[in-house]
Amino acid sequence: MHLPIYLDLQKALRRNPTLAEDKLWQRLRGKQTWYKFRRQHPMVDYVADFYCHALQYVIEVDGSIHQDQTKQIEDENKDINLESYGCSVQRFTNDQVLNDIETVMIQIHLTISTIKNKLLADDAE
Repeated sequence: MHLPIYLDLQKALRRNPTLAEDKLWQRLRGKQTWYKFRRQHPMVDYVADFYCHALQYVIEVDGSIHQDQTKQIEDENKDINLESYGCSVQRFTNDQVLNDIETVMIQIHLTISTIKNKLLADDAE
């Protein structure tokens, strides 16, 4: 895809978030995690639901369409590709975000801590 297509897609996705994406965004925005997240951020050949540049951390929120076998393969390829660029990718379902946001946030904070500790260890070497 060309960048202008990504920008159009990014804008459309930002204007029409799912309920789960909106709920998670309310918890990620404004550095509530001590890190800045961007939503619907274009990356490589994809648009990440949420992305923290400082940590190279991608969070995806998956609806029921992601249960389709073809979509699962696409998601696996997306994760592998993003990881090959040094990103950490974490996925949650819409149901997890909508019904248990506190557990989702605990998992996000644990992942942030793990990534941060790894970055600090890499810097110390």
